[in-house]
Amino acid sequence: MGRAVRLYVRPDCPLCETAAELLRALSLEVHEINVEEDVVLGRLFAAHVPVADFGGHVRLYWPFTCEEVQEALQHALESATDDVTGSWRAVRPAAGWSRWLALTIDRAVYGLARHWLCFVGVALGLYAGLPLAAPLLMAAGLTTPANLIYTVYRLFCHQFPSRSSFLLGQQIGYCDRCLGTYTTLFCATVAFALLRHRISIKPLRWQVYPIFIIPMAVDGLTQMLGWRHSNFELRLITGSLFAIGSAWLVFPYLEQGFQDVVTVLSQKLKVDLSPST
Repeated sequence: MGRAVRLYVRPDCPLCETAAELLRALSLEVHEINVEEDVVLGRLFAAHVPVADFGGHVRLYWPFTCEEVQEALQHALESATDDVTGSWRAVRPAAGWSRWLALTIDRAVYGLARHWLCFVGVALGLYAGLPLAAPLLMAAGLTTPANLIYTVYRLFCHQFPSRSSFLLGQQIGYCDRCLGTYTTLFCATVAFALLRHRISIKPLRWQVYPIFIIPMAVDGLTQMLGWRHSNFELRLITGSLFAIGSAWLVFPYLEQGFQDVVTVLSQKLKVDLSPST
């Protein structure tokens, strides 16, 4: 056999078998590693298998071709020894401003990946909170910033008075359904931030996701067709259900993906991971 390559796989994975056959056809010695038997490998590769590791910090994620494998082998030979145990030799880093730029980008991406939930929470908090601030500003006589908020949110919401709530006698900056959706999304972000390190939160199965969407679709469609009139409670509840399902579906995947980025960049930047990540 030729040069050895690690192939990260999962049981009963047809794509993994196809990748192994492709690598063996190139006279490579394939060491298959089941990522489900290791917690760290599972977090890094479970969602991406099959992944071929050629050493020298060179990996290919499926799908890949014979040409890409050969190119990866060449890069691995240039950046690492031919030792199958995985010993590395130092690669001379870029110098000057290019190295500074690369490190700056890596640190910025690392910071975003490490604190992504904070950024999402702040953005959602502002988006959910500004429409509530608009009537308060209007009641206080600060009409310019209030009207600016109303104008911006009119791009994203119809703002019909009959489907919106009022605060201090002034209309909130978006409708009741948006009120339920975005305030619940913000609350879901806070809840996920508090619970993600205490319990294992698995993504909502996509087959279940329609349960959280259909009530809002039915309520909105039947009202639009003139078959019935919705009310504040229904608009608020259906918007909140949609937000809960969306957060439950998306946030765990984002968490896993950003944790992969943190793990890789922490090794590259030689950063010690704290338990908070």
